[in-house]
Amino acid sequence: MNPMAQGNSEDGPSRPMRRLVICCDGSWQTSSHGLRNVASNVAKLSRSIAGWTDEDGECIQQLIYYDAGVGTANSASVVSENIPTWLMAKVQKCWEGGLGRGLEENVCEAYNFLVNNYAPGDEIYIFGFSRGAYTARALAGLICNMGICLPDMMDDWWSMYADYKLNFKRRAAEKKAKEEQSGTHYMKSWGKTKPYTDWKERFHKEVEIEVVGVFDTVGALGIPTNVWVDVSERSEANYGFHDTKLHNQIKHAFHALALDEDRAPFTPTLWSRPSGVTTKLVQCWFPGYHINVGGGSDNTVKSYGDLEAMANLALVWMIDQVRHRTSLAFEDHALARFYHHYNCTIVDLSRRGFQQGSKHHYTHAETAHWYSWDNPHATHITGYGGWGLGYRPDSWGVETALAGDIPRTPGQYAKANAEGATDEFIHPIVRYATSEAHRQVHPRGSPLYYEPQALKDFVPVKNPPPPADNPWLKYEGWYWRKVDKKTGETTQIPEMALWEDVDREDMLFNERDYMRADWLATSAPLKGFEEAFIKEYLALAKPTADPLDPREQKLMAELEEVAAREHASTMKDGSLVYELRKCAFPGDAAKRMQLLQAAGERTKSFLTEVESQPYRPPWKPGKLRKIEVVELVKDDME
Repeated sequence: MNPMAQGNSEDGPSRPMRRLVICCDGSWQTSSHGLRNVASNVAKLSRSIAGWTDEDGECIQQLIYYDAGVGTANSASVVSENIPTWLMAKVQKCWEGGLGRGLEENVCEAYNFLVNNYAPGDEIYIFGFSRGAYTARALAGLICNMGICLPDMMDDWWSMYADYKLNFKRRAAEKKAKEEQSGTHYMKSWGKTKPYTDWKERFHKEVEIEVVGVFDTVGALGIPTNVWVDVSERSEANYGFHDTKLHNQIKHAFHALALDEDRAPFTPTLWSRPSGVTTKLVQCWFPGYHINVGGGSDNTVKSYGDLEAMANLALVWMIDQVRHRTSLAFEDHALARFYHHYNCTIVDLSRRGFQQGSKHHYTHAETAHWYSWDNPHATHITGYGGWGLGYRPDSWGVETALAGDIPRTPGQYAKANAEGATDEFIHPIVRYATSEAHRQVHPRGSPLYYEPQALKDFVPVKNPPPPADNPWLKYEGWYWRKVDKKTGETTQIPEMALWEDVDREDMLFNERDYMRADWLATSAPLKGFEEAFIKEYLALAKPTADPLDPREQKLMAELEEVAAREHASTMKDGSLVYELRKCAFPGDAAKRMQLLQAAGERTKSFLTEVESQPYRPPWKPGKLRKIEVVELVKDDME
């Protein structure tokens, strides 16, 4: 961190450094347009970052920019009683979201935010989901290639950006020939002839980006990816100027990926880290489909229950990566509120059974009807399996069925593109979900049974043997291992280690704490439910013999505090989650509580097996300048 930053003019005065945070939402995802919605992880992230923080007595501003995804303009709203208006809005929404129209505009708008606010010494953080993740990565590439111009230069931005795109489409020989033919000053970066004024020198160059954090990047632009027609060349010709690769200027790159998504248009765009690139890259696979990782499921709006349990785990994983490796500050109350909602969600899902004959929906019905598809299932009486494992509806739909399916292939993308290491990990929740303990309670045929097709032929192995060609190599910890039956080639993906607990106020509500919620939820203060239900349902919980440890006591105290403030921050009459929690699901209450507490015991046991990452405070070069013995800055160390 640089405690002082120069103004964004060429010779402006210094000011305290700032952190600039850009959050790009996914296709059809918006939490800022006044429409009924469920916030995605990107929207939640934008609301959880503190507006300022105090560091060594210095007030550090953190400016947050949130941009709704493509296909979310108000004109594209399908909420209208006028049929022609509704039809046009529906077409516009499908056109923009389905083909990615508007992504380029989103990149430029986010860049404009940086131009107006950036000064050398500021820190930049960029987050995104789905095509918003692609937007985030394209923006990072734009910054790494061009730099950040000064505000007065934006009058000609249209021209500079056009040349930026052309520059990526030209072949090297054509660019070289044009440079040799030019008799006046030529800007090699953009291809424009500008005599007397070297505009290139007025860009902030070599701008560093602290973090690019993304949820399930989808890079399909234009005609969707499908199994019938190869559209890669056409897409490359039209959109190949977007640079979504890693650069040394990007310090950290975090990517949460969905194991079970197989729709062809949602083929993931993984990063690869070529030799010489020093970016700290972490790409982690989670159970579920695209929306289960990025959050914001519209099925929640349709009253199927709070379906964000798994998405919450991907969100807290991202937050943990960021706050353990950087200085970005989060709002304590926001993180406490997320955790409180998660505890309430656990209880809500535990009392929701599945529909009869369906693995895809919870029942709406309180009593049986003459039609069977909304009647409660006699056996599948709970919708919660522990550690966030709940309802994960298949993402297949009529809109994408014609494009076909392309199963995901963890650990094999590096072999396919040969551009460098992909640094992939499997989240330990996958091993939990496929464990014998979980499958005994939720066997094959149960909606909560989990067997990811993407990990077919993979098996979890602890301390696997070294490869035959390198017997001295030592593997420690859990790995997902597959041996090709034909070639004998071995593919191994390490399991992601969870950060260890840190006894600090700003390090509460980590991934381990979300595991603890499985056995704390029955004692937590719950909001939004009918008082009669809460009293009767929680009374069925058997008291545990183990006293709460100091960490658990702190979590309970935080839950009590945030619950007391909940009425002031939630509009009860208009709250979607409150509306869902008001639903009643009579019957089997004792059995459901028994299953919930059993899930807590499984999770508690599994927590002891999870690998740990030790916490090391992020290096802050600005603090070294306070040392009186020697004045040292980062440039001096390189």
